[in-house]
Amino acid sequence: MKCSLVLLLIFALSVQVNCLISASANPLILNRVINGHPGTPGSAPYHAHILIRQNQDDGARVGSGCLISMTHVLTTAQNVRTFSHWEIGVGNVERDRLEWREATQALAHPLFDHNTLNNNIAIITVMQPFIAGFFVEAISMPLPTDIQVPFPNAHCRFDGFGFTGPTGPFSDQLLMGIKHVTTDQVCAQTYPHIAHSLVNNFCAQGLQFESTFCQGDQGTALVSMVRFRLVVVGLASFTDGRCQGNIPGVFVRVTAYRNWIQQNTGL
Repeated sequence: MKCSLVLLLIFALSVQVNCLISASANPLILNRVINGHPGTPGSAPYHAHILIRQNQDDGARVGSGCLISMTHVLTTAQNVRTFSHWEIGVGNVERDRLEWREATQALAHPLFDHNTLNNNIAIITVMQPFIAGFFVEAISMPLPTDIQVPFPNAHCRFDGFGFTGPTGPFSDQLLMGIKHVTTDQVCAQTYPHIAHSLVNNFCAQGLQFESTFCQGDQGTALVSMVRFRLVVVGLASFTDGRCQGNIPGVFVRVTAYRNWIQQNTGL
């Protein structure tokens, strides 16, 4: 997939946006975006809003992911493990105008560790393919040679729908935030328990207004420009319990799972 000039321009302009994602006290509503900058139509055509259910009649948890094809959504294993029904919404910056598909098939990484959250990656396959267009477009994957991206100090963007305040309501608009990647040393000092698995994870923290994510928005794609292509480089995994923007959040390093993704999607 080739990124359009319009999308590249939108990403460049979005470097100044500020966004804060944190968690809701309601266990069924786990997404929140605070102080976010509203996205413009077509600014994140890959973004997937996910309603997660144990079965079709249960109340929904909320997660995020990204389209890597018209049938595959890349997300975290937390959004897949123990669940059996997903609804995927894409194609609009207005939440009530999303295009929805159902899914009952998902694959979490076989080595996912629920305690350490290592190998926190999964693939959801929708029953009916989405139709590609200006508002619905798969994000590019890193090339097999891009094994070290993202590099420290790289500026990356994340997107999401969610609460606009501590108790809601949900944002009607897709909101955007910016993070910069830290060094592995900073990441290991912040989260010593993942020091041995930094080949699979990396940390990034907020810029200027300390934008961040918090538990419940797991799976949100972190995207960056790599060799003039907009690619998914990370998936939001976890952050400290206080969800402070000046404390790095942990992201799954997508390049570490390039072969696994290819084996299970053909991409």
